[in-house]
Amino acid sequence: MARLLFAALLIVHGLTHVIGFLKEWKMGPSTILSGKTLFPLTTGAAKFAGIIWLFTSLLWIVAMLGFVLKKDSFWIPALIALVLSQILIVIYWQDARYGTIANIIIFVAVLVNIARVSFEKRVNNEVSALLVLRTSSREIRKESIAFLPPVVKNWLEVTRSTSVVPSNVKLIQKGAMQSKPGADWMPFDATQYYTIEPPGFLWNARIKAPGCIIIAGRDKFEDGKGNMLIKALYIYTLANASGKEIDQGTMLRYMGELVWFPEAAIKEYYQWEQIDASTAALTMTYDGTTARGVFIFDEKGLVKSFSAKRFGDFDGEVRMETWEVKVTEYSEMNDHLIATKCEVTWKLKDGDFTWLKLEVRDIAYDGNIK
Repeated sequence: MARLLFAALLIVHGLTHVIGFLKEWKMGPSTILSGKTLFPLTTGAAKFAGIIWLFTSLLWIVAMLGFVLKKDSFWIPALIALVLSQILIVIYWQDARYGTIANIIIFVAVLVNIARVSFEKRVNNEVSALLVLRTSSREIRKESIAFLPPVVKNWLEVTRSTSVVPSNVKLIQKGAMQSKPGADWMPFDATQYYTIEPPGFLWNARIKAPGCIIIAGRDKFEDGKGNMLIKALYIYTLANASGKEIDQGTMLRYMGELVWFPEAAIKEYYQWEQIDASTAALTMTYDGTTARGVFIFDEKGLVKSFSAKRFGDFDGEVRMETWEVKVTEYSEMNDHLIATKCEVTWKLKDGDFTWLKLEVRDIAYDGNIK
């Protein structure tokens, strides 16, 4: 709906500029405009201004077509049209002053689009840099899983994850999140890329906040280090977090998301310890960062939950609390049994705060990644 309204604004605003052309070239009713200008115009200057009115109208139409066709470059004709339009509005202020309102709305939209293109270019470059480091996939041999605790070995077998360790994985996700207990749920769509050797991920999300505000989120784990970048309207930085607490948190996230590529459980940077028939602890150490969490398996051998002590920001206070990923649904996907629905909860003294609900819509491995 928002896209449709903005396209309508572009075309209507563009067509109103034709009025200026018709007036100065005496091709419409004499009452179409008052003709009063900021300073007197000669006949030649008035006709030239009429041509600029018409040219600006055409630019708006070109910008509208680019926007409808989802061309990132639509902002170029729109920005030129904005400058010309506002100059004309100032000159013809008495007749055209309300056009400034439309120009302000369009200007904000153009700024957001420019910021979006810049943000997406940055993320795409980071994805390319992440994936170029990956090693090739390799076959899993029987001796590779022999050392695993029985409960973990059974998990790989149940999910049919005992053939090949992929070099990289891509997920398409959707879901909703809360910023704090009781807040509105904000829907999001996301794409996430993983590498197994070396371990890393990049999560790129588009979050719809109340008030039609778009929030861009990018979470990254690479070389044992994490970074979380959040921008409102792709412009205003809400968070750009890094440091030991973020490193530990993103590593735990990578560990918990093993439910999407269990084959990686055999990697050397993992140390497994079976606690009982349905529980196993996992410690990950990589490039100076270490994290530990606990997997609980159900009677079928599937992961039911993953929990750990993780750093979080609670009303400005960074402290360690219990963080839990709970799997609520499994589905067949690409010849694997995949955890397709999950909920993420902070287990706090004041009660559980489930802040994220996520669904996997598609998963791809190695050469099938586009």
